[in-house]
Amino acid sequence: MVKFDEIISGSLEWTVTVLFRPFSPKKWLILGFVALMAGALMGGNLNLRSGSRDYRVKETKTEELSPQKSIEKSKTPAVPAKVRLKNAIKSYLRDMRGSGFTGIFIGVVFILFIILIIFIWLGARFHFIFLEDVIKNDASIVLPFKSNKGIGNSFFQFNILFLLIFAIVFGLIIFGCILALIKIGAFNQQVSPDFLKILSVILPFTLLLILAILISVFIFIIVEDFALIIMLKDRIKITAAIKKAMAILGANKANFLLYVLIKWGLAICSSIIYGVMYFVTFFGLLFPAVTSASFLYFIYRTIPKNIQSVFLMVIVVMAISILIFLWYCFACMSLPFAVFFRTFSVKFLGRLDNRYDLFKY
Repeated sequence: MVKFDEIISGSLEWTVTVLFRPFSPKKWLILGFVALMAGALMGGNLNLRSGSRDYRVKETKTEELSPQKSIEKSKTPAVPAKVRLKNAIKSYLRDMRGSGFTGIFIGVVFILFIILIIFIWLGARFHFIFLEDVIKNDASIVLPFKSNKGIGNSFFQFNILFLLIFAIVFGLIIFGCILALIKIGAFNQQVSPDFLKILSVILPFTLLLILAILISVFIFIIVEDFALIIMLKDRIKITAAIKKAMAILGANKANFLLYVLIKWGLAICSSIIYGVMYFVTFFGLLFPAVTSASFLYFIYRTIPKNIQSVFLMVIVVMAISILIFLWYCFACMSLPFAVFFRTFSVKFLGRLDNRYDLFKY
């Protein structure tokens, strides 16, 4: 059995060494940026019910139904749930095309999609930069960015595929749940199914969604905590690294389960500690911020009106810059936790397989 107390103490010692021996603000800012890009730091309606209700109100106001018409309507076969949903989606898309904002909407979505892809690509590369910097007690970006091109691209492709599969599974579960709710008339005011019936329909889909999330978390732990280390050491692609990680962890199931439980416990503790640090720092800066804002407002009211607009513009630019810098500093406050958990996973895998004890190389 792996001695986790030794791994935890060794990870704490290495975290202190990386960040405080000696303490360098420049190193913190650079390594904090790398961790931020790697995602290691802590720091959007189709309303079928309202649409159907509006339609019914309009219909009853525009025509008086005779008994004969009522009989004819009652003989009309019920529209299947899938057809109603399909017609509602077509109506929604038709309204969007008629609104004139379709081009703008598609353009914004396309731009956001491209930005997302770029950040996923950068994040994949920076995962290896952060791992390498932590192991080497360094704060480099350029050289690791170039040297980890191959494995970074492999990890990027995996992330795209993983997100695509998760999005499809998530969409199918939600779509199936909506169809089941429509089938029992959950969106039909005339039917009004009871709460227990709706709950009995939602519950299986909720459990299925939870299962999908748990599987995703399991895959994330395998890849993030272990496969990346193997990729960095052996310079292999993500699929081969996952196979090696599964083989090592499969031979150490008890240690792996204990690792997950201990890591979750440590993550909860670190979140509490970071939350306390965040609020103490936030309220510590609140009084100087209010004082400075009051002083600047006093100057704004006393200076000539012809230069107030220029003064206000300068203050807004400065305020935005300061807020971005403060946000970055708040994010860097969680850097010790990021370094600790990265070190923790490397040391644990090194205990399971001496070939991947990257600190000895």
